[in-house]
Amino acid sequence: MFTSMQQQALMSSFHSPPKRAALLVGSLPFASDEACMQRALDALGPVLFCLPDGEVGDKSPAFPNGNRIAWVVYAIEQLTQDTKSWQIVKPPIRGVDGMAIDYTGFQKLKPRHLPADMPTHVRLGYDNFFRRNYPIFRRLRHQHNLPDLKFQLGVPTGFAMGFAFASPITWLRYTYAFNTVIAREVNAVLAEAGHDVLIQIEVPPELYAAYKLPDFLLGMALLPIKDLLGKISPGTHIGMHLCLGDFHNEALVHPKTLGKMVAFSNRLVAQWPAQHTLAYVHYPFAEGATPPSLEASYYAPLKGIQLPAHTRFVAGFVHEKRNLDENKYILDHIEQARGQRVDVACSCGLGRRTPGTATELMTRMAQLTQL
Repeated sequence: MFTSMQQQALMSSFHSPPKRAALLVGSLPFASDEACMQRALDALGPVLFCLPDGEVGDKSPAFPNGNRIAWVVYAIEQLTQDTKSWQIVKPPIRGVDGMAIDYTGFQKLKPRHLPADMPTHVRLGYDNFFRRNYPIFRRLRHQHNLPDLKFQLGVPTGFAMGFAFASPITWLRYTYAFNTVIAREVNAVLAEAGHDVLIQIEVPPELYAAYKLPDFLLGMALLPIKDLLGKISPGTHIGMHLCLGDFHNEALVHPKTLGKMVAFSNRLVAQWPAQHTLAYVHYPFAEGATPPSLEASYYAPLKGIQLPAHTRFVAGFVHEKRNLDENKYILDHIEQARGQRVDVACSCGLGRRTPGTATELMTRMAQLTQL
């Protein structure tokens, strides 16, 4: 955590960009959304360029840690409650946190409406949580004297909703309908806050598909992303969170090489729509509980990443199973491969960590930005 002297020194030069910035990918494991934002600003405020609300949501006996700690799970739960539009064909196998116990434990649903009609029957509520937390964010931003800080809203694509479907065909048929719902709620947020919001799009199933597909079919993994981008209001600032999955701190993808991830992001950048600004691309280097590699050769493919000049590269490597020296060592490998300074992050949201571990990781991120 920054001392008051460090904060004053950073604030005195705030309009000169710090050596490195930090990114919090999304969820945090504190008492409430407000507590998450406060803890994040205390630890990292001067080096953050955007701030998520912590994605805790509402706590209850059914969801003691909050119903938003896994965004896609939250969205599927919203569908489950609407029995007029969805038939439950397989109930979830829940753990103590109310979420499915693993990737195979999700409830399976059958839609009662055709894809073209489904968006009129579905609300996921991303905009509702924004309306609840944006005033809190503005108050905290003012208190910390960070006028340039943006509110960060993370959303999946409609492809991620496929975890709820028993049939892969149904999954594909409804992907773009869910994109319509997500874009509608994102656009409502943008209509209220404009460029004060940075939209983070999270793509674990697309990256999973990219690793499973042969190179010549890689473009198919980008189709849900491109469809969502086309439905979001022009002029939006968007960050891409490439994600290996982190449900219950377990990865969905276990890449042996970063080559496919680089090819995936390069293809996305090459096809990026001109009406949106690509604010950052976040790469994950840890696999849930598995820490990032210490081998320099693992990071060598990063030299092939192609990004617009204004786009930040955010390296998601900070991990509790690597000490500060090891994290410095990994950062050095990444920056040598990239040939430039990079921003720092963990590989995914911290909502599945303990509060103590999350605090330790934010402190470590702050230390790494000052190198």
